[in-house]
Amino acid sequence: MYKEIYPNIFHLEVPLRNNPLKALNCYIIKGEQSLVIDTGFDTQENRDLLRKAFEDLDINPKSTRLFLTHLHSDHTGLAHYLDELGLEVYIGEVDGEFLRAMPDRNSHHWQGIIKLAELQGLEEDQLILDDHPGFKFRPKALPQLNYTSEAQSFQVAGYNFSVLDLPGHTPGLQALYEADQGLLFSGDHLLEDITPNITFWGEKYGDSLGIYLDNLDKLRTMNISKIFSSHRRLPQDHLKRIDELAYHHEERLKEVLAILEANGPSTVREVTRSMNWDIRAKDWDDFPSSQKWFAAGEAHAHLVHLREKNQIKEEQHKGLLYYSLI
Repeated sequence: MYKEIYPNIFHLEVPLRNNPLKALNCYIIKGEQSLVIDTGFDTQENRDLLRKAFEDLDINPKSTRLFLTHLHSDHTGLAHYLDELGLEVYIGEVDGEFLRAMPDRNSHHWQGIIKLAELQGLEEDQLILDDHPGFKFRPKALPQLNYTSEAQSFQVAGYNFSVLDLPGHTPGLQALYEADQGLLFSGDHLLEDITPNITFWGEKYGDSLGIYLDNLDKLRTMNISKIFSSHRRLPQDHLKRIDELAYHHEERLKEVLAILEANGPSTVREVTRSMNWDIRAKDWDDFPSSQKWFAAGEAHAHLVHLREKNQIKEEQHKGLLYYSLI
């Protein structure tokens, strides 16, 4: 159920049922004031799993803190439940403000996603908000949130972890870094077996892909001996993985340029459906609705990055965004 993978650091695999991610790597660091990192979806199975781990490890929830690396529901779903057990909940302010808006379907967050989908051209696919995975698995109630800022420290079990801002995957993703031993709890910033989804969050948050790539480079100069990531296998050679991720996005950018060169001015949806996707679907029409939201967001992030590099231009016509080569 759980395993000690470093002194006083326990790994708990939390299942994400009916989700392509399969599981979340939850970490429990045991000390006088223990620390839990991320939670999984709010299901009874996962509630029982966390509670049993606390009992087996003899951890008192009332002297334990929960650090949420970012706003996504596979990381935050159990936050309210753990808050009720007595844990203090911490998250960065940017993602924390998103989290506060998530329970209400009429909030600026969800209404903004609907409006963005219309600009992308997804209205043609007749997507409904209830099919959006982020909405479907969103927290239905919120814990008391304590906002963290970069360089804030968490001391536990002889470790001194500092908060590290690594936006890109979300506008306010934060990691925990232990400089003396070179330990990094990376959240979804750096994953070994899968490529973190980089989506467009709106003009307020800018070029999310460019921000992500810059923050990948930030890791190159840091003393890192071990990375505890949020999904699948843990990265063994982070410099090699950074190169692989950077190459992946460079190839995606080339693919987007080739599509625009072949097809001329295109909506986000038109570009998305022409891209190659690692998914079991014959074509765009066969895509699960839940994945159309993510695919369009990722394509949009690449288009905005190319726009910011002055390689393409963006125009709006009849309520749709169009992109074309300069």
